[in-house]
Amino acid sequence: MNIHKKTKLTPYHRQEIWRLYHKEKITVTDLAKRFMASRPTIYNVLKKARLKLFVLLTSKNERYKTISYGIKRLVKVEKYIVRLSKDYCKLNSKSITLAIL
Repeated sequence: MNIHKKTKLTPYHRQEIWRLYHKEKITVTDLAKRFMASRPTIYNVLKKARLKLFVLLTSKNERYKTISYGIKRLVKVEKYIVRLSKDYCKLNSKSITLAIL
């Protein structure tokens, strides 16, 4: 299972939060302290748990997965590199002419 490095709670922890909240009636504040997460994070877990979503969701943003986005991004990066190299050449040519004088 691939888990993002910034994920606070694993699916097991999410199920445990749901169980503790409903079966043992532990408050959200106590759950936040126990699992070292913020109260809004616990509320989000409980909201998704009502829909039985304990698994981690992958990104649904299709824009970044398309080839056209990759090509557009590549063009931007190439233009940036060309601009940097032109600026670098201008700086070096000025320093060379100053050294000659």
